[in-house]
Amino acid sequence: MAKIITTASWKGGTGKTTLNTALIRLLAEGGKKVLIIDLDSNCAISQVFGQILKDITSMEFLSAGIDNFKGVYPCAENIDIIPGNIKNVLLNNISDVQLKINLKRSGLGEKYDYIIIDPPGYLGAHTRNALFAADVLIIPGTCSRIDFEATRLFFEEVQQYGLDADTYICINAFNAKTNLPGICEMYQETFGEFLIPDPVPYISSLKKLTNDFRYPLHASVRKRLENYVNYVIGGKNA
Repeated sequence: MAKIITTASWKGGTGKTTLNTALIRLLAEGGKKVLIIDLDSNCAISQVFGQILKDITSMEFLSAGIDNFKGVYPCAENIDIIPGNIKNVLLNNISDVQLKINLKRSGLGEKYDYIIIDPPGYLGAHTRNALFAADVLIIPGTCSRIDFEATRLFFEEVQQYGLDADTYICINAFNAKTNLPGICEMYQETFGEFLIPDPVPYISSLKKLTNDFRYPLHASVRKRLENYVNYVIGGKNA
């Protein structure tokens, strides 16, 4: 059965789609079969993998019958996607567990090693569906005060939901020269054992992945990403 990983925040600019792209690529290169579900009306990760403006999308997966669902599109070796829909923002009258129900009914969880969910950068129906479907929840925040506050508030909100997911906070785009002084210590003091120990550093080439997910990665960059991926899939035992 697939492990379902959601990367979510209630503000944009935290790098969730970039982190997901790196996660998907390294899992697929490691021989794991990955399904992406894009719930964002901006369709950011659908654009990364070249699957936009499709006839059958995550909107249909959430709102229509899913027997013999035809909206799964191949992207690359070991990578498929249920793409996003620019009309997803209009779909709000859905249960918070509809995605979880439909994943079970569709049998898709039995066909993949990992399912990666990319929700919008706000707390609405789609993000709540992504949260309740997850086995692992990653909440990323950059090294700014506004991202720290947004991460703290989102984490506190999520804690009230009683999720089954293992929840981790990720410090993203770490840069010792430009970080707000003391910001990493603030993350550590606030989130403690929920914090992934090693921040994901600011790496300019990572942004190039969102333009070309096959972009060649330097060995040192790959190693840093592997540390992140191993923790996400293995948790505290990684």
